[in-house]
Amino acid sequence: MADKTKVTGKFKKSLVVGGLLAIFFIQAVASMVQKSPTADEAAHHIAPGYSFLKTRDFRLNSTAPPLIEELCAIPLLFMKDLKLPLDHPSWKNIARAEFSEQFLYYYNKNTDQIVFWSRIPCVLMGVLLGFLVYFWANKLYGFRSGILALFLYSFSPSILAHTRLVTADIGASCFIFMATLSFYMYCKNPSFKILVFSGVTFGLAQLTKYTAVYLYPLYFVFFLLIWFFSKKDFMVDYIVSRNIRKFFFSIIFIILIGNLVVFCGYLFEVKPLLLNDIDVGEKIAYFEAFITKVFGENREWVKDGFINFALNQPVPFSTYIMSFLGASNQTFVEHKFAPMLFGTEFSGSLWYYYIIVFGLKTSLPVLLFLALVIILFKRFRGKVFDELFLLIPVVILMVFASISILQSGQRYILPIYPFLFVFIGKLLTVREKVQKDSCQQKWFYALVFILAFSHLAASARIFPHYLAYYNTLVGGPDKSYKCLTHTNTDIGQDLKGLAEYLKKNNIRDVKLCYNGFIPPEVYGIEYLDIDEEELLSPKKYVYAVSVQRAAELKWTEIYEPKHKIGYSIFIYDFRYY
Repeated sequence: MADKTKVTGKFKKSLVVGGLLAIFFIQAVASMVQKSPTADEAAHHIAPGYSFLKTRDFRLNSTAPPLIEELCAIPLLFMKDLKLPLDHPSWKNIARAEFSEQFLYYYNKNTDQIVFWSRIPCVLMGVLLGFLVYFWANKLYGFRSGILALFLYSFSPSILAHTRLVTADIGASCFIFMATLSFYMYCKNPSFKILVFSGVTFGLAQLTKYTAVYLYPLYFVFFLLIWFFSKKDFMVDYIVSRNIRKFFFSIIFIILIGNLVVFCGYLFEVKPLLLNDIDVGEKIAYFEAFITKVFGENREWVKDGFINFALNQPVPFSTYIMSFLGASNQTFVEHKFAPMLFGTEFSGSLWYYYIIVFGLKTSLPVLLFLALVIILFKRFRGKVFDELFLLIPVVILMVFASISILQSGQRYILPIYPFLFVFIGKLLTVREKVQKDSCQQKWFYALVFILAFSHLAASARIFPHYLAYYNTLVGGPDKSYKCLTHTNTDIGQDLKGLAEYLKKNNIRDVKLCYNGFIPPEVYGIEYLDIDEEELLSPKKYVYAVSVQRAAELKWTEIYEPKHKIGYSIFIYDFRYY
């Protein structure tokens, strides 16, 4: 009887976990079919990923490793008569955006079907990440904590916004979390199997996004902490602390396995650094300037030798190295995106930019949950050092983001959320003295229920426009596009919604100022261009203006839009003025 009760209990728990993950999947799919391809999806990820699998050639590689693009291209292998524009000049010229345009809109006419199936693997990675959030919270704090963490994850507008897009962000979040979890498990209970698994997950994380490079210093920070506290007999639960030298070499082994996985992810590619690379001329000029800076003037022989090597000598990891250099330049050197806060655009980077992004783009109940955990930290049981595996990854990533000059959308700090949801799960590990006070216990659980329900309500209200979510600290998404850089609201996702609005309202001649990659004709939008006079003053037309381009039309600061498509495209109607 006891065994039967135990089995029944496990089944009920599995049912709850499976139900929340199913709801998450349904929300993601139901919302994504209402959204057109975003600029990054259409221009940088879908077509290149398919070309990697079909040609084993990485010439169209973006400033991210190829794993997510390859995974998202797998469903496309099962679509009949899908054509790659390999005979188009964009392939030979390595013009990624033009190649993508040809693939999605001209060589193939089933754009929505291609985009739908490309997005499904990212949704599944989101489901996997949700399970891992539950697994770690359950392992640390118990079942109820695991369910709270998974609940917050499943209804997080931040997570839902990016889990349905063909970008590297949800995949990076998933594999960074998985790598950290497996490393934690190895530290607690080392075995060869877990060691190898930790190395594989480390490599998979490196193949998702260059953000995962921060796992290198992260692992060594954990090593130093374990080494330091092992001398004080504080690390009794961490078996690796008993042989710290072996632990150090285990980390090296993890990194070596990870790099082997990266090599596999590039299909064992060996080629010269600059062969079939994007913007070869610009990169040669960059290398020459770097050599001059390091070695001084009149070092032509050094320049010639290095450029000859880069053009002719095959090396492993060539595409990975060059893409990493490009991403690093964009992140720490090249001022490409000027941050905007509360209507003011800044010329330089702001160290607190992503802190404000986190504060405004995270649901208010989650912020209150975090505050509650911190304020009542001593009243909840938990092993402090175990929780450092949740908090240190958040701190280090936020430090990286703070020193970065790439200050744009919330997606750049997305990996911190799974760790925070697990940490919030600690709330349901109330100490015995709290449990004995039934009145205090009731008030406590009532507060948790109210916050959880408010979190769910916030997610339901913004559906399906998760990308434009802002919390109530700034009054929600209606006016908040003025608070942060516009990529937090608009990345070209609402062209399909605009087409439906124009059709429903029988509007034929629309003046369009659209921020996106998709030709409006794909959705049957007949539009007129905006002339120079209209930049200063509107004429008697209907205008559809993307948030990211609203500043180009000076009059948008004066007039209120008649309607908003997903909070990212504003409709102005001057026909009857």
